[in-house]
Amino acid sequence: MAEKLKPLVIIGAGGLGREAAWLVADINRQKREWDFIGFIDDRVQGQTPEGYPVLGTQDYFFELPSHPWAVVAIADSQARKAITQRLHTHGINIATLIHPSISMSDFVQVGTGSIICSGAVITTNITLGQASIVNPNCFIGHDTVLEDFVSLMPGSNLAGEINVGEGCYFGLNSCVINRTNIGKWSIIGAGATVINDIPDYSVAVGVPARVIKRRDMEDGAGAK
Repeated sequence: MAEKLKPLVIIGAGGLGREAAWLVADINRQKREWDFIGFIDDRVQGQTPEGYPVLGTQDYFFELPSHPWAVVAIADSQARKAITQRLHTHGINIATLIHPSISMSDFVQVGTGSIICSGAVITTNITLGQASIVNPNCFIGHDTVLEDFVSLMPGSNLAGEINVGEGCYFGLNSCVINRTNIGKWSIIGAGATVINDIPDYSVAVGVPARVIKRRDMEDGAGAK
C-alpha cells in the first residue's frame, strides 16, 4: 500500500515560510510525512524563488470546502496569533514542524503549530507554548517556559529558569541570563544581553539590555 502523506500548506511565503518549506523537505528525507502543496499569502502571487506555488490569499484558503493541514510561518507574533486563532475557529488541523537535527530531551513540551529549525538545542523541563518559532541555532536552557506565540530569531540564547511572556520577540543573537522574566509582548533587540527582568510591552536593546520605550498596545503586536 502506498504511503499516505498529510497534505500541508504554509501560511506566509516570506523568508521564514520558505525556510519552513526546507524544514519540511528535511523532515521528509528522514521519514516521509508531509505532502507540501504550496503557500498561502496575502501579498505574494505566482511562485517563490524556489518555484513553490503560492495558491492564494488567506480569504481564498479559509473559503475552501475542505482544508489540508496548515502551519503559520510568520515571525510577526501578533499576525501569527490572529491567523492561528482563525485556524482554530475553522477546525483546521495545525501542523507542528520539528527539524530532525535538533537536540532536545524527552522532558520538553512543544505547543501545537510550533516551528523548530535545524541546530536548535532545547534541554530539559522546558515548555514551549503554541505556535512558537525557534529559528536555527537557538539555545533554550533548563526549566524555561515560553508562553504562546514567542519568536526566537537565529542564534537566540536563553539560559535556564527563564519565564517568557506571550508574543515576545528575540532578535538575532540576543541573550538572556538565568532566572530572568521577560514580560509579554516585549521585543529584545538583536545582540542584546538581558541581565534584569523586562516589563510587559517593552523594547529593550544593548549590552546590558535596557528598556528604551514601551509599546503602545493592548493585545500585543509582533515585530518583523
